[in-house]
Amino acid sequence: MAADRTYSQIQVGDVDDSGVARIVLNRPERLNAISALMREELIDSLLKLDGDPAARAIVLIGAGERAFGAGQDLSEARKFSEEVIDAWIDEWTALYRTVIDLTTPTIAAVNGYAVGAAFQLAAVCDIRIASEKARFGMPEVDDAIPCITGSWSLLQLIGRARIADLILTGRMIDANEAHSWGLVTRVVPADELEREATALAATLAAKSTTALALNKAFLGRLALERLDEFETYAKDAHRAAFGSGEPQEAMAQFLAKQADGRAK
Repeated sequence: MAADRTYSQIQVGDVDDSGVARIVLNRPERLNAISALMREELIDSLLKLDGDPAARAIVLIGAGERAFGAGQDLSEARKFSEEVIDAWIDEWTALYRTVIDLTTPTIAAVNGYAVGAAFQLAAVCDIRIASEKARFGMPEVDDAIPCITGSWSLLQLIGRARIADLILTGRMIDANEAHSWGLVTRVVPADELEREATALAATLAAKSTTALALNKAFLGRLALERLDEFETYAKDAHRAAFGSGEPQEAMAQFLAKQADGRAK
């Protein structure tokens, strides 16, 4: 499928001969941090590929070697007030629902940091494989932000105890620990990640589209069972957090440190 629109923050390649499409989160200078625009572009491209009979599997990967994605673009979030929270949560859940509702299977190829909302994006894909250099984390607590939809995205993958370990400490885990937890199905050398992800996608693309769609529909029902509940609480929790002013202050300090580091 030749892309029928120009995307500024993602790249969508043509479907290859095996039926595999590739979407690249393409903001390497920002570690592929996900902005409102990128969310819109991801939803648009995913729906277009899902409607293309030539596209039978989709690989998502981050541009560059450093990150799959750095999560929510903090330069946007640091300006948030309580009034924008509901719409913001709705935008994220729309992206997650889109990925889950696709009839086309998705593979997240994690090539570096997968942090916060980018980790959540990988978590709602059907399969995750990781470079040996991959790192995963939900460090929202370090920015005084609750991690509610993040907990939902992981609940069926790793359970309450390990979610608590991640979201209460904010720590990062490496690819091997993620594999031992069942977050990723395989860990591969960094220079083989894209080839391995494409080969796995080609395996899926060769299967019955009807059977895959039926399997995905059932898995999607399981994944979405409690999303409404989590989304409602996430809105309440984020309004309370941003109403305190603590996240804005923490993010401003973090971004200032980043700017100082780049200036030196």
